[in-house]
Amino acid sequence: MALKEQRILVFVDSDILKVRRLAREAAQEAGFDQIASGEIEIVASELATNLLKHHAVDGEIVITTLNSTGRQGVELRSLDLGPGIRDIRTAVHGGVSTAGGLGIGLSGVRRLMDEFSIESQPGAMTSVVARKWLPSKDDTRMGFSVIARPKPGEDVSGDAYFIKQGRDYVFFTVLDALGHGPEAFETGRVCMAVIEENYDAPLPMIAELCHQELKGTRGAAVALCRIDFAESRLRHLSIGNVETRVYGTSVPVRPFCFNGTLGMSMERYQVRDYRWEEGATIMMYSDGISFPWDVQPEMIAASPQVVAEQVFKAFAGDNDDATVLVGR
Repeated sequence: MALKEQRILVFVDSDILKVRRLAREAAQEAGFDQIASGEIEIVASELATNLLKHHAVDGEIVITTLNSTGRQGVELRSLDLGPGIRDIRTAVHGGVSTAGGLGIGLSGVRRLMDEFSIESQPGAMTSVVARKWLPSKDDTRMGFSVIARPKPGEDVSGDAYFIKQGRDYVFFTVLDALGHGPEAFETGRVCMAVIEENYDAPLPMIAELCHQELKGTRGAAVALCRIDFAESRLRHLSIGNVETRVYGTSVPVRPFCFNGTLGMSMERYQVRDYRWEEGATIMMYSDGISFPWDVQPEMIAASPQVVAEQVFKAFAGDNDDATVLVGR
């Protein structure tokens, strides 16, 4: 059920700013936290920028707050009465963003939201619908915080992350394309598209699919992790220099990183399986977080957001893209 609807026609740059502001306000009114509200704002900006870039006919963004069986959410709808999209698959999977955009493309829109659909026919309306739902206690077991930024001086990052949470599991990953700048961003985007489509596959299969898709690129490092809450198991596979640490377990858990680069060469690797303990803290980070380093026990006791902020502030270097993901 729609609770509130706002329609914004997008004709000039200032309309994009209005869309972003209203989307953030809608997210906050629905109860989303700072990170999720920021993601909704990014998606709104991307959709509005696309309307302007592609000279949409009567381009419009519709922001709707939702309530479905007691669950709160936000829907962003992009409408364009123009000539339509000939190749939707390329638009979604090859959609690098634009001058003035934030660089996430439609694949990023799908990644940041819970539901995504696109409909377009030549000569008819193009409609992109993206929804994000406020998590309930029944379908989230862990809270996450991520802080990331490109190398200073760059507009885009070769780092990327993805989190997908179900009632009995959570899957998450951090990837680091070699180098930085637009070429690294493109490599990361290709790799992330594979992960988004196959996050529920076995971890070795995801790694192999990424390896095949990245051949001919500069390559990437990646850490993949799936926690099965019913079995209390943490399954982890890392190739390259994206590392993972676990704190707060009764038995030390030290996830292993195998040598190699997706798209280039990899040593023989295997998934490592560990016992997962409720309440433990897991941290995954790219090599833009300088090491060797460690955190004090009192720092780990803070919320994931505070831990991520403190680690990033203390250890993020200026010589590369940097990402830290913290979950508990």
